[in-house]
Amino acid sequence: MYTTPNAQRGVVMFLALIFLVAMTLAGIALVRSVDTGNIIAGNVAFKKSALMSSDRGIQIAYQWLSANQSSLNSDSPGNGYFSSLPANGGSPGSTVDAWNDRNWVAESAWSRAITLAADGAGNTTQYVIQRMCKVAGAAYNAEGQSCVKRTVASGNSQGNVGIEGGGSNTLNGQFMVYYRVTTRVKGPRNAVSITQSTITVKP
Repeated sequence: MYTTPNAQRGVVMFLALIFLVAMTLAGIALVRSVDTGNIIAGNVAFKKSALMSSDRGIQIAYQWLSANQSSLNSDSPGNGYFSSLPANGGSPGSTVDAWNDRNWVAESAWSRAITLAADGAGNTTQYVIQRMCKVAGAAYNAEGQSCVKRTVASGNSQGNVGIEGGGSNTLNGQFMVYYRVTTRVKGPRNAVSITQSTITVKP
């Protein structure tokens, strides 16, 4: 049987169209993959930027504590400072050494936070300072008081870490009370970073 060359042209066209469709789909998949990679890389960069901006809040909180050491026995909500564990904080049965006292993801936890102006990267920082004591007032020799503090032995700037109670117990030498600074940074692309730092303030 004799076959003319013209009979093969339709098959070649069909195969060419199949290859063309396959290459088009591969190109689309490559573009989407690159776009997704760029978005992920950008989100990671914004997240790191927000995390770095939290240092700003911690530094300003430390400066405020250093400048107001004489009035740290009572709350100062206008400055984002609280001298004891919040009354609405703590899980049932929690004690002074259990400081997971609030849901920091919830917006209500930041109702009394200090909000700083946005930085050059577009990050807005908020912070709350909490003295790690059971109740307000003096940090030692007070009825019902218990604080997380570092005792400083004579000639030793380090001392020991622990929880010291009030009442009949008397501390020998100096001590440094711990403060917890919680910061939240909101940045571009809905980047949010929440950090906590425990610091002491040199007398």
